[in-house]
Amino acid sequence: MNRSLFILMASVALVGTNGLLMSPVLTDIARGFGESAGVTGRALAAYSAGTAVTALWLGRSLDGFGLSKALALAMLVVGLAQLGSGFATGWVTLALLQGLAGAGAGVALPAVYGITAMISPKGQEARFMSRVIFGWSVAMVAAVPLGAFLAGAFGWRVMLGLTGGVALLAAGLNWLLLPSSGKAVARLRMGRFRPLFLAGGWVQYGITLCFMAAFYGTYAYLGDHTRAAFGISAGEAGLTALFYGLGFGLAMFGAPVVDRIGRAKALPVALSITSTLLAVLWLAPVFPLFLGMIFLWGFINHFILNMIVVGLNALAPDNRGAVMGLYSSVTYAAATLGILVMGGVYEGPGFVAVALLAAVSNVVAMILALRK
Repeated sequence: MNRSLFILMASVALVGTNGLLMSPVLTDIARGFGESAGVTGRALAAYSAGTAVTALWLGRSLDGFGLSKALALAMLVVGLAQLGSGFATGWVTLALLQGLAGAGAGVALPAVYGITAMISPKGQEARFMSRVIFGWSVAMVAAVPLGAFLAGAFGWRVMLGLTGGVALLAAGLNWLLLPSSGKAVARLRMGRFRPLFLAGGWVQYGITLCFMAAFYGTYAYLGDHTRAAFGISAGEAGLTALFYGLGFGLAMFGAPVVDRIGRAKALPVALSITSTLLAVLWLAPVFPLFLGMIFLWGFINHFILNMIVVGLNALAPDNRGAVMGLYSSVTYAAATLGILVMGGVYEGPGFVAVALLAAVSNVVAMILALRK
């Protein structure tokens, strides 16, 4: 893997870590604030909301500002916000700081995906994108379980402080080492919502909305559910992220298959498999079987995310900042909606209803994919 792809992958890993880290320790954070997991989960929703707003507001400006410079500054914001989160005195303060961290992510992700598309050889887009989004696997396989362990050993505040420090280090490295492919280019800026009206645009963003709402809404309460259902600790609950990440990462080796058979055929099939998995996830009677299902969920979701991002990048090659900015906005608007809605469902009917609702959301995404 060349240096450019490694830096981009590492950036995704750090953003992914910051966005996913609190789920396994949500129970401990809630207990520290004297609140329920559903209430404290609003801090996760705030991160998503911050990402959605900033991606929509600034995404179309990234092409002119310079993608590499935007990425470095975004990681600086994420790092400072995570450091501050370690000193939060209540869920409101934590939510505000997580909203700021999300704002940084809302710039970082479109920049990463835009640079990746620019440096990908024609016909190898899925393969190159797979290497970069492998960063999500690094986050889940290594960073999130490690964070859960650190939270169990030293407290969740120390964990957030350490992740903030690593993000600040990454900001400096991005500034110094990212290649010139991310420099500013003079282009006519595309309207914020214009990508929706490009050929196939609304369908692809609709798939993103349904898929991401299902994933984030389920993942936010996965840690708390596993601890309650199987009587395990925060560190053991972190195994769910580990197994999801292992599945997500191993799928990278199958990425060339997508380039060969085409997105139009592969995407509906992948979404149907994910729907089925979510519908039966709650039936797992023992933790090892549950982890196996989580592994398969991550494996299939890698292909879905890859196909979504590659398809969107092809909408307007000269305005990838606008296209991917709207993508990130839709992604985290869906995450915010999913977390808030699923939080209410989780505190009511419980995780069974969460899993079934997520399955239905993926079925809707599958129907949209068949329309393409």
